[in-house]
Amino acid sequence: MKTAKLAALAIALLCAVGLVGCDKAEKDKIETVKMYVSAETGTFTPWGSDRPVECMLVKEEGADTYTNLVFGGISGFTYEAGHEYVLQVEKKTLANPPADSGNVKYRLLEILEDKPVM
Repeated sequence: MKTAKLAALAIALLCAVGLVGCDKAEKDKIETVKMYVSAETGTFTPWGSDRPVECMLVKEEGADTYTNLVFGGISGFTYEAGHEYVLQVEKKTLANPPADSGNVKYRLLEILEDKPVM
């Protein structure tokens, strides 16, 4: 009898812990950032490939170095080679990203500058 009561108490405790854990749903983080896009392009080798791919070079305001971002990596923005851009973008950091892509998504809000570089 005592064992049955102890088992019921343990099950109730586990259910309570499970319900509390479900209450804290993670949410995507959305922010507006200024992004600089270089007139030059870069290359990177995707995971599982041995062939380099051309990409944009971008950095967020306050960053020291440019990083690679695939063409089309900013929704609503079309890159033109030889142009330097300053963009206002929405940066969404996904709380639960899909397994086959990154955890950050960008969407163009406004082109602040578009300067051809010779």
